Order: sequence, then structure tokens, then C-alpha cells
Amino acid sequence: ACAGIAENLPRKAAKAEKPTRRGVAYWLLNPDGAVLLRRRAEEGLLGGMAEVPSTSWGPELPGDTAVAAQQPLPARWRRLPGLVRHTFTHFHLELEVVAGQAGADWRQADGTWVPVDRLGDHALPSVMVKVVRHALSHG
Repeated sequence: ACAGIAENLPRKAAKAEKPTRRGVAYWLLNPDGAVLLRRRAEEGLLGGMAEVPSTSWGPELPGDTAVAAQQPLPARWRRLPGLVRHTFTHFHLELEVVAGQAGADWRQADGTWVPVDRLGDHALPSVMVKVVRHALSHG
């Protein structure tokens, strides 16, 4: 009774390609070796969670001008090798990590300075745990 009806059945819709967004995360250390974290906006993705500061996430990797414009504090940034990759429900994310050393103005940064060995006390989303691991292994 079922024979020959397959071509009339609705096909399973092809999965939409997830877009890839790109950004740069700032691994910034103060003179005591603590790293800067900030709190994400309450609304939106990862709302209210702690993060390693990053540029906005878009289709292209931000260039040097955008990286400088969005930096948490002026610093001499060096790009760490490789990318941090993470997949969210609706998109893939690729983050380049830049490392910098804060100067005398480090107290002016917007965020919280956390000793590296205390990062586990903060509710870091898994994508930010990947950023921390990447920075520690290449820093």
C-alpha cells in the first residue's frame, strides 16, 4: 500500500548554513598579572555573563583600526597564533586573540581585574573558557 508514494512525500528541508561571525578578544594583563574581565549586557547572547572583552562580532575579522577603536585600554597588542572556534545555536564564531600589557592607567579600564588563578570563580561561558585556555597556552 505504501509503494510508489515516496516522491509525493515532503522532503526534509535542508539545514540552513550557519553564518560565521568573527571578532577579536583582548587578553589584557595588569602589572600584577591579573586579567581584565567585563560583564556582558543583560539582554542578548550570554546576557550578564563575564567575558574577556572583545570587539563586536561580524562577518569579517576586524582590521587593526577597529581593533584599536574597540580596545579596552591602549596597549601594544600582539596577535596570538590560531583561532578560538565556537558554535552557538544560530552561528559559528571565530575569535582571534590579541594579548597586551596594561600600563600605568590600568585602573581606568571598564571591568574587573581577576588573578588568572581565580578565573574559575567567575561564570565564564564556554566560549570564554576557550579564549582563556588559548591565551594561557600561547601567552
